[in-house]
Amino acid sequence: MCALCGILIDGPHWTETGTNVGNNQYMSDSRSLYLERFYRLKVLNYVLKPYGAVAEDWSGGQYIVRNLAGGASDVAPNLPALWKSLEFILNRRVDPLSKEFLSEIEKIPV
Repeated sequence: MCALCGILIDGPHWTETGTNVGNNQYMSDSRSLYLERFYRLKVLNYVLKPYGAVAEDWSGGQYIVRNLAGGASDVAPNLPALWKSLEFILNRRVDPLSKEFLSEIEKIPV
């Protein structure tokens, strides 16, 4: 996806429905929104660590996913797209439901 298309995507993705991001009243509280997104990125980076990757916030609505080994990066507009971006930058298949991966993320201090 090009960077411009990532900016044009409007509204939160359905994967964020468990958060307050979709609540219009909450959207006016930018500090809380920022802190919530910061926390999600912290947890997400624990999840990406075994893959040698990191995610960063971009424009408050998308993610930049980087391969720490090779410096490759990609823009993901939401969490489901992040897995495709991860496969793209790592140049290999990623299975977030594998037993090895799930046992690794159970160690995340949430």
